[in-house]
Amino acid sequence: MRHSTRILSACLVLNCLWLGACSDKEQDPQGQSPAGQTPTDKAQRSPTLKANANAQGFQLELITSPHPIPLNKDFSLRFRLLDASGQPLDDSLEHITLDADMPEHGHGMKVAPVLSQDKGWIEATPLLFHMPGIWEIYVDHTQGHVTERAQLSFRVF
Repeated sequence: MRHSTRILSACLVLNCLWLGACSDKEQDPQGQSPAGQTPTDKAQRSPTLKANANAQGFQLELITSPHPIPLNKDFSLRFRLLDASGQPLDDSLEHITLDADMPEHGHGMKVAPVLSQDKGWIEATPLLFHMPGIWEIYVDHTQGHVTERAQLSFRVF
């Protein structure tokens, strides 16, 4: 009887320690906090995120608004494509597409965003991530028969 009581006590202590190590505040690799936990009176400045295209033909600079990306609410992106020397690509929107998917679920957004150009930046709006989890944003640039892709991953809570 004493042996089983000790085992039970040890299991209870370990369980308490294990649960105490858990946190309900998750953080993703890019530092986004869970949606709804950012005070609305303290506006966060959106960082400029960067990604290289798969064949190094361009670099993507992207800013989300608002930051962090909210769950199940419209948001927008401003982005631009830079050449190897860091200068904006002078291309029309017909060569550029933007999409987003949840790779773990095999689906994307329910609404396709509209792209518009303004002073070297491209705005995509509206975007809506309707489920929590990891989302990937894809920006494709097509020149002739060659398409290059840059992508960024986001965790949305």
